[in-house]
Parts: sequence; structure tokens; C-alpha cells
Amino acid sequence: MRIQTRQVAQAVILVAIGVALSPFTSFPIGIAKVNPTQHFVNIVGAVLLGPWWALAIAAIIGAIRNALGVGTLLAFPGGMIGAFLA
Repeated sequence: MRIQTRQVAQAVILVAIGVALSPFTSFPIGIAKVNPTQHFVNIVGAVLLGPWWALAIAAIIGAIRNALGVGTLLAFPGGMIGAFLA
């Protein structure tokens, strides 16, 4: 139980970092808004928590970025595939 609580807490912190830094680090390339912070969070999440946690973190960050208008729909396939492969 304690390990799962720690993993959830780490995931929440990574989501907060990814969302908080996304307005400052994203830049447009074509129709996509590239966010290097998202990729950094994906790699850190995959190393610390594993690929499935990183996939969930990327999905949550992508949804929040789209809700805030900071991201595009390309945040989902790019972030989630990159997180799983990390």
C-alpha cells in the first residue's frame, strides 16, 4: 500500500511539473505545439515508475494541456507513444 501511494504521489508531481512548465517551453512547429518539458517528464516517469505509469502521466498532461489551450491533439499520440517507448 505504501509503495502504491508513493507512486501515485510521484505521478502527481510529474503531472504538475509538466502542466506548470508547458506554457513557457512549448513552441509551434507546423500544426503541432512541441513541448520539450513533456518529453523530459515522460522519460523521468518511465525511469522512476515504469512505462504504464509514464503512459498515464502523458495522457493526463495532454488532456490538461488541451483543456488549457496550450497543446494540440497531437499531444496525445506523441506524448503517449514517447512515454511508453521511453
